[in-house]
Amino acid sequence: MANMSSFPAMYMAVVTMQQYETTQLARLPLLLLDYAERQDLDRDELMRKAGLSGWQLESPDARISTRSMRNLWRAVIERLNDPILGLHVGASISAAQLGLVGYAMSYSQNLEEALNLLSRYARILSEAVQYELKRAGDTGVLIVSAHPSLVALRHPVEAGLVLISAIAREITQSGLLPLGIDLPSQMPKSANEYRSAFACPLHFNQPNAAITFSREQLRLPLKLADPTLGAYLDDLAAIQLDEIADQDSSLIGRVRQTVWKMLPDGRPDLWQTAAAMGISARTLQRRLREQGTSFSSVLDSLRRELSDEPLADRKLAVSEVAFLLGYSEPSAFQRAFRRWRGVSPARFRAG
Repeated sequence: MANMSSFPAMYMAVVTMQQYETTQLARLPLLLLDYAERQDLDRDELMRKAGLSGWQLESPDARISTRSMRNLWRAVIERLNDPILGLHVGASISAAQLGLVGYAMSYSQNLEEALNLLSRYARILSEAVQYELKRAGDTGVLIVSAHPSLVALRHPVEAGLVLISAIAREITQSGLLPLGIDLPSQMPKSANEYRSAFACPLHFNQPNAAITFSREQLRLPLKLADPTLGAYLDDLAAIQLDEIADQDSSLIGRVRQTVWKMLPDGRPDLWQTAAAMGISARTLQRRLREQGTSFSSVLDSLRRELSDEPLADRKLAVSEVAFLLGYSEPSAFQRAFRRWRGVSPARFRAG
C-alpha cells in the first residue's frame, strides 16, 4: 500500500508537471499569420485550428503556449504544401519585428555581441528555442536547440536559420554569407532551392541546427551601434527575462526545461542536468524527492508527453523519433512507449 503521508506532495508534483508548458511571444504567431494571409490563407480559420483566440494576440508582447504555436505551424504547413515554407517565412521577417530582442541586437557593437545577446535573451522570444554561440578556433558556431516537436516539423527550425542569416546581413548592412549551415533534417528533393536560399555550404542530417561564422564576420560592426541605447535595451531585456523566470520558478518546471534542451544530444542524466542548473546532483535528487518524484520520473513523463507530436509526422521513422527524444537505441524507445501506451509506436501510428 502507498504511503498516504506522501500523497499531497506526489499530487502537487503531478499537477505542476501538467501545468508546465513552454511559451513564446504572441508576435511570433502574428508574424506567421501575416505571412499566411499574404499567401491568401484565411487568418481566422488558421487561428481556430491552432486554438488561438483574438484576445490572446491583442498584444504582440503577450505570451502564448508552444502547443498553440506548433498547431499554427501545422495548419499553415498543411494548407500551403510548400516544401521550403520555413525558408520563405524566415526571409520575410526583419530584426525590428522581433521587438525588444531584435532592437537590442541591432544596437549592439558588432555581430558577435548581437548573437551573444540573442543567446542570452532567446527565452523572451520563445522558451522552445535556445541559442548558444561557441567559439571554435577562427570561427563561431551558433547552435540552435529547439523543442523536439518543432524539429519534427522541420519548417520552424529552418525559418529560424534563415531569419538569423538575414538579420546578420541586415544589422551589418553587408552581403554576409555564413561559412556553413547545419540542418537536422535529411536532404530534401528541393536541396537546390535550399542552397540558393542560404548561398553557403549546407550539411544535412546533423545532430543540431547551427550556423558557422568566420572570426572576421563576427567582428563586423553594426551600422546602428549605440553603446548607450544598447545598454538600456540590454537592461530592459534582463528585466523581462527575470519576469519570465519568476513565472516558471517551480523546481520540476526548471528540470523539464533543462532536460528537453539536452534530449537531441542523447539521454540527459541527473548529473548533467544538475550541473546545467548550477546545483549538485545530490541536492537536485533530494529536492525532487521532497516534491514526491525523482529525476527518472520527470524525464520519463516529459518523453511521454513529447512522443505524440513527432510520431504524428509519418515522414519521421520511429528510429528518428527515438533520437529526438534522446534514446540511443530505438528498441529502448519502443519498450518505453509500450509501457506508456500499451501498444508499439507503429500500432499507435496506425490508429
